[in-house]
Amino acid sequence: MLQINLIRDRKIAKVAAPKGAAGGGFQLRLPQIPGLHLGLVLSTAALLIVLVVVIVLFTTQKAQIGQLQGKITQYNEELAKLAGPKRMVDEFLAKQADLNTKLSEINSIDKGRYKLVQLMDGLSQSLVDNVWLTSFNEDGSTLKIDCLTFSNLIVADFMMKMKATGYFTSVELSQTEKTTVEGREVVKFSLTCGINPNPPDSLTTNQAATAGRAQQ
Repeated sequence: MLQINLIRDRKIAKVAAPKGAAGGGFQLRLPQIPGLHLGLVLSTAALLIVLVVVIVLFTTQKAQIGQLQGKITQYNEELAKLAGPKRMVDEFLAKQADLNTKLSEINSIDKGRYKLVQLMDGLSQSLVDNVWLTSFNEDGSTLKIDCLTFSNLIVADFMMKMKATGYFTSVELSQTEKTTVEGREVVKFSLTCGINPNPPDSLTTNQAATAGRAQQ
């Protein structure tokens, strides 16, 4: 029998599979756009994102700055309204401080006046007959007096009475001498003593104040 083969002998070339395809894995192939570089696209997209973020932040901060400026303006207006009352309060405090200073000075004067009245009261209680007070000098907590009398016995009696009043402490005879006054021989003497900071209440405050006004 005669057989005719109408199909020419052709070699079928096997197309080599792409590397990595043998394992059967999935591959994503990005579309290739002629004339466009992928890195440039990604850089442009990143730049746009950064630009959008900067614009959002700038807008937000600008809004916050506007709010803060509005609050500052409001506070300044409130401070301007309070400036008048604040000035009145400052003036009142200044006047009050000045008044307190004057009251303190007056109290100090009154206290010194009452102290002097008490000392004079103590001396008046201490004086004996034939003793004359010629000078009186008070220096804080110390008192010095000069007197005239006729004998040393009277001087001793006067010193004892000063101690007994409770107004004076450490009464000492600092000087004594004989002298002549109007042709008569007398004893001139000086006494120094401490002042008791807590004297007896022989004078009440009202009595001391009355005595102080009487001295004026």
